[in-house]
Amino acid sequence: MSGALRPFFERYAERYMAGDAEGVAADMYEAPFLAVRGGSPIHLADRDAVVSHLAQVMGAYRDSGAAVAEIAGLDVIEQGDSAALATVRWIVRSQTGDALKDFRTSYQLVGPDPWRVLSYVNHDTVRG
Repeated sequence: MSGALRPFFERYAERYMAGDAEGVAADMYEAPFLAVRGGSPIHLADRDAVVSHLAQVMGAYRDSGAAVAEIAGLDVIEQGDSAALATVRWIVRSQTGDALKDFRTSYQLVGPDPWRVLSYVNHDTVRG
Protein backbone atom coordinates (compact mmCIF):
# COMPACT_ATOMS: atom_id res chain seq x y z
CA MET A 1 0.00 0.00 0.00
CA SER A 2 2.95 2.37 0.47
CA GLY A 3 3.23 2.53 -3.33
CA ALA A 4 -0.36 3.76 -3.54
CA LEU A 5 0.21 6.42 -0.88
CA ARG A 6 3.53 7.79 -2.17
CA PRO A 7 1.84 9.88 -4.92
CA PHE A 8 -0.62 11.21 -2.32
CA PHE A 9 2.23 12.42 -0.08
CA GLU A 10 4.22 13.79 -3.03
CA ARG A 11 1.19 15.89 -4.02
CA TYR A 12 0.68 16.81 -0.36
CA ALA A 13 4.30 18.02 -0.05
CA GLU A 14 4.09 20.07 -3.22
CA ARG A 15 0.87 21.81 -2.20
CA TYR A 16 2.02 22.21 1.42
CA MET A 17 5.27 23.90 0.46
CA ALA A 18 3.37 26.11 -2.01
CA GLY A 19 1.31 27.39 0.93
CA ASP A 20 -1.99 26.06 -0.43
CA ALA A 21 -3.80 25.77 2.91
CA GLU A 22 -7.25 26.00 1.32
CA GLY A 23 -6.50 23.30 -1.24
CA VAL A 24 -4.88 20.91 1.22
CA ALA A 25 -7.75 21.32 3.67
CA ALA A 26 -10.41 20.85 1.00
CA ASP A 27 -8.85 17.99 -0.94
CA MET A 28 -6.69 16.10 1.55
CA TYR A 29 -7.91 16.65 5.14
CA GLU A 30 -11.04 15.70 7.05
CA ALA A 31 -12.81 18.01 9.48
CA PRO A 32 -13.01 17.79 12.40
CA PHE A 33 -9.29 17.10 12.60
CA LEU A 34 -6.76 16.26 15.31
CA ALA A 35 -3.15 17.44 15.18
CA VAL A 36 -0.56 16.51 17.80
CA ARG A 37 2.47 18.78 17.97
CA GLY A 38 5.02 18.73 20.77
CA GLY A 39 2.89 16.21 22.64
CA SER A 40 -0.10 18.56 22.77
CA PRO A 41 -3.38 17.77 21.01
CA ILE A 42 -4.86 20.47 18.81
CA HIS A 43 -8.57 19.91 18.15
CA LEU A 44 -9.72 21.53 14.91
CA ALA A 45 -13.50 21.49 14.88
CA ASP A 46 -14.25 22.57 11.31
CA ARG A 47 -12.75 23.32 7.93
CA ASP A 48 -12.03 26.97 8.80
CA ALA A 49 -10.00 25.86 11.82
CA VAL A 50 -8.10 23.34 9.67
CA VAL A 51 -7.30 26.02 7.05
CA SER A 52 -6.13 28.43 9.76
CA HIS A 53 -3.89 25.78 11.36
CA LEU A 54 -2.38 24.79 8.03
CA ALA A 55 -1.80 28.41 7.01
CA GLN A 56 0.02 29.09 10.29
CA VAL A 57 2.32 26.06 9.97
CA MET A 58 2.91 26.67 6.25
CA GLY A 59 3.80 30.29 7.03
CA ALA A 60 6.34 29.19 9.63
CA TYR A 61 7.98 26.91 7.06
CA ARG A 62 8.10 29.73 4.51
CA ASP A 63 9.55 32.13 7.10
CA SER A 64 12.31 29.60 7.92
CA GLY A 65 13.42 29.54 4.29
CA ALA A 66 11.91 26.15 3.49
CA ALA A 67 11.22 25.55 -0.20
CA VAL A 68 10.95 21.79 -0.75
CA ALA A 69 9.83 18.80 1.32
CA GLU A 70 11.20 15.42 0.27
CA ILE A 71 9.93 12.00 1.30
CA ALA A 72 12.97 10.23 2.73
CA GLY A 73 10.94 7.25 3.97
CA LEU A 74 7.37 6.00 3.99
CA ASP A 75 6.07 3.19 6.22
CA VAL A 76 2.44 2.16 5.94
CA ILE A 77 0.33 -0.08 8.17
CA GLU A 78 -2.84 -1.14 6.41
CA GLN A 79 -5.96 -1.00 8.55
CA GLY A 80 -8.35 -2.98 6.39
CA ASP A 81 -9.42 -1.72 2.98
CA SER A 82 -10.41 1.78 4.00
CA ALA A 83 -7.81 3.09 6.44
CA ALA A 84 -4.06 3.27 6.90
CA LEU A 85 -1.47 4.64 9.27
CA ALA A 86 1.42 6.18 7.32
CA THR A 87 4.65 7.44 8.84
CA VAL A 88 6.62 9.77 6.61
CA ARG A 89 10.21 10.81 7.17
CA TRP A 90 10.42 14.30 5.74
CA ILE A 91 13.52 16.27 4.83
CA VAL A 92 12.75 19.95 4.34
CA ARG A 93 15.23 21.87 2.21
CA SER A 94 15.95 25.49 1.40
CA GLN A 95 15.94 26.87 -2.13
CA THR A 96 19.69 26.14 -2.29
CA GLY A 97 19.17 22.51 -1.24
CA ASP A 98 20.41 22.78 2.34
CA ALA A 99 18.58 20.46 4.76
CA LEU A 100 16.69 22.60 7.27
CA LYS A 101 14.68 19.92 9.03
CA ASP A 102 14.63 16.09 9.19
CA PHE A 103 11.64 14.65 11.07
CA ARG A 104 8.83 12.10 11.06
CA THR A 105 5.07 12.54 11.10
CA SER A 106 2.44 9.81 11.33
CA TYR A 107 -0.87 10.31 9.50
CA GLN A 108 -4.15 8.45 10.07
CA LEU A 109 -5.81 8.18 6.66
CA VAL A 110 -9.25 7.09 5.52
CA GLY A 111 -10.15 6.31 1.94
CA PRO A 112 -9.06 5.16 -0.54
CA ASP A 113 -11.24 7.03 -3.04
CA PRO A 114 -9.83 9.54 -2.25
CA TRP A 115 -7.38 9.17 0.62
CA ARG A 116 -7.90 11.86 3.28
CA VAL A 117 -5.94 12.68 6.44
CA LEU A 118 -8.01 12.35 9.61
CA SER A 119 -5.18 13.25 12.03
CA TYR A 120 -1.43 13.60 12.32
CA VAL A 121 1.16 13.24 15.06
CA ASN A 122 4.55 14.93 14.79
CA HIS A 123 7.15 12.65 16.33
CA ASP A 124 8.95 14.29 19.20
CA THR A 125 12.73 14.41 19.19
CA VAL A 126 14.28 11.61 21.19
CA ARG A 127 17.17 12.88 23.29
CA GLY A 128 19.83 10.45 24.45
